[in-house]
Amino acid sequence: MIEKFGILTFDSTHHAIKAENDLIREGIQTKTIPTPRDITLSCGIAIRISPDDIERIKELLEEGKLTYKELHLLTIEDGKRILDKLV
Repeated sequence: MIEKFGILTFDSTHHAIKAENDLIREGIQTKTIPTPRDITLSCGIAIRISPDDIERIKELLEEGKLTYKELHLLTIEDGKRILDKLV
């Protein structure tokens, strides 16, 4: 079984909460999660999104409607985690 998630990271908890509200307004489903330690130690929370929303997330960043530190794609296959930095 293969699972994929987009993970957004932030410089602060304040930025993460604002981004979550912005994404909800855009109709994008989110889930607040602890930031995976293999991504960063700077902020304790991250936002998990569907991989189907990744292109829209990139558009929102380019349009100045969303701010985040990094965007990653996390793939879990047979218990192995593969992390790809997208932005």
